[in-house]
Amino acid sequence: MTDIAEEKTTLNTDNTETGPEKAEAMTDSVLEAKIKAAAMAYARYLKENDLAPGDATFAEPEELGVDFDALEAEAEAAGIDIVTGEPEHVPAEEEPEPEEEPAEELPEAEVEEEPAEELPEAEAEEGHEEEPEEESEIEAETEAEAAEEIQVEETEAEAEAKPAEAEDAQSEEKPEEAPAEKAPSKAQIARKKRMNTYRERFLRETKKDPLSAVTDLHDKVQDGLAGAFSYVGRDIVKGAHSIASTYRNSRRGIGVALLIAGMLAAAILIIFDRFTVYEYAYNGKVLGYVQEQEEITDILEVAGRKLSGNTESEIPVEFVANQNVTFNLVDGRGKSTDDSDTAINKLIYMTDIETEAYAVYDGDKVVAIVKDSNDAELLLNQTKAELSIPDPGMELVSSDFINKLDARPVNVLLGSVQSNEVAREQMVNGGEMATYHIVEEGETAQSLAEQFGVEVLDIYDEENGENVTELEQGDRVCIRNVVEPVKVEMVETGKLKETVEFETIKKETDKYYKGDTYLEQEGSDGVQIFEGTITKVAGEVTDRDEVNIEVIKEKKDKIILVGTAERPKTAATGTFQMPIKNYVVTSEWGGRWGRMHEGMDFGAGTGTPIYAADGGKIIRAGWFSGHGLCVEIDHGNNVVTRYSHCSRVLVNVGDLVYQGQEIAKVGNTGHSFGSHLHFEVRINGSSQNPRKYVNP
Repeated sequence: MTDIAEEKTTLNTDNTETGPEKAEAMTDSVLEAKIKAAAMAYARYLKENDLAPGDATFAEPEELGVDFDALEAEAEAAGIDIVTGEPEHVPAEEEPEPEEEPAEELPEAEVEEEPAEELPEAEAEEGHEEEPEEESEIEAETEAEAAEEIQVEETEAEAEAKPAEAEDAQSEEKPEEAPAEKAPSKAQIARKKRMNTYRERFLRETKKDPLSAVTDLHDKVQDGLAGAFSYVGRDIVKGAHSIASTYRNSRRGIGVALLIAGMLAAAILIIFDRFTVYEYAYNGKVLGYVQEQEEITDILEVAGRKLSGNTESEIPVEFVANQNVTFNLVDGRGKSTDDSDTAINKLIYMTDIETEAYAVYDGDKVVAIVKDSNDAELLLNQTKAELSIPDPGMELVSSDFINKLDARPVNVLLGSVQSNEVAREQMVNGGEMATYHIVEEGETAQSLAEQFGVEVLDIYDEENGENVTELEQGDRVCIRNVVEPVKVEMVETGKLKETVEFETIKKETDKYYKGDTYLEQEGSDGVQIFEGTITKVAGEVTDRDEVNIEVIKEKKDKIILVGTAERPKTAATGTFQMPIKNYVVTSEWGGRWGRMHEGMDFGAGTGTPIYAADGGKIIRAGWFSGHGLCVEIDHGNNVVTRYSHCSRVLVNVGDLVYQGQEIAKVGNTGHSFGSHLHFEVRINGSSQNPRKYVNP
């Protein structure tokens, strides 16, 4: 190949001689480009036909999209040497026949020197024979990329051939004398053989370096990106220099403009700040105005704690900025702003803080109100658990509320919301409940009564406490109801040690007067072991399924005797009446003059009647030491009354007297300092305060 190149001398468009070294370099460059392009075509062929590496070893280069015959024909028509890649120049003065002779001689030399080319042909044949065994996926991709480069080279060759074609068009040759109509020359035959040699070399080179095309493509892309970044950087630097130059030339004007713009912005901010304020509201209700939002946000936590202490609610009050406390920027002209102290007072003394809570219903009646649905569910579970505790030794089989209990949302004032502890106590034991509510649009007394499970008469005006039936939106009402304990039915089974309560038995007897009762036998409870199943409702046993009863201790019933005999007039009634009329109490029972005064003194004139306080038997009727004339009556059950300082006694010992019977006259006998009645009540021998038994 080198020898042929040395013998050949070509002229460029400027008639400059080109040496063999340049021709050889250009030949290798074109060949390398074609090989890479063919490799890329091979890779594309595999991808389009969904083949694995090695599946296309049977494919001809033309199947891969590289038609070497067509490429050679196009190069010849364009006047380009397929080996060197340079145009074949023909002097304008020479005739076509002399021009072809040198072109034919040059290939002859090449043909004579063909043995030098036998080695590549042999190598190509060997490579061709081994092709089915050595192909790989990477080789296929490289061939596909190489095919694309061949197509690019063809386009460039056609573009370079256009000047030569233009010169040929200006010549006097006719189309019918084109070389295509002549028999192939020796040069063409030689070029054909070289193309076959290059084709075989392409297949061999593709097997040796299948990734060369991919690597070359990566390098080209990288070089392109580097160039693009270089251009962009250069443009940026030019722009920066331009801006800097403009600034240096007009920086005084720019400074003045910036100063004016700053002053205008400051003026706008001052005017905006002077004539605008923040309107703050709680749940949409406007409370006032402040200069800055921080005056409110900084006090919300403190206000929440204080308001929680001012309300009866068991849950804390929380103020949250931009949630229940909102702000709105408004025109401040004509509006007075609040300071922090004023704002906090407005928040903590609000009395109409309404919230959505959850009411627990037992049937259609409200039995508790808690914060949210989670608290309501927890409350129901805790209440059921508290009312479903089995007896010792028994196991719980089942438990459930007698009525359907559920929770529904209601709007009430914050103070009406109960903690779970208070609500559970109310549901278990019952009690009175007062719920406060602000009437909303469309609500009536009847609808509220149905919502809270009360009567219309249970809805009151909060301010005057009077019942209301006509309501208007915004009215504050108090809804009162009596909560009955919720009931749970539970079933338990096992062994239970239980107490058998004694019974009280009354027996009638004529030994005692009517109305009199006497205890004949004390009662005592029994003890037994119950085995079986028990059903309870609200703690009361409603059903017992006994399997076995073991008595540990028998019960003993209480026996009371009830008198049936007619009571005589003189029988004691058990109550006392005043022993005197028209009197003045002159001395009470208790300590007097350093000693115990054991009765009450009733001042009255001498001869005033004295009456028996109750029926009974006279056990004293006469003089009794310092008591003077004295009467004592035994009323039974160790109860005795004494009447002292009488002027006259009208009964005798042993007489039976009835309640209200006159027994003596008021006097001044014994240790007495004026006419009066000294009256005593003695039980088991000890004096008692008469005021406990009589009402003077």
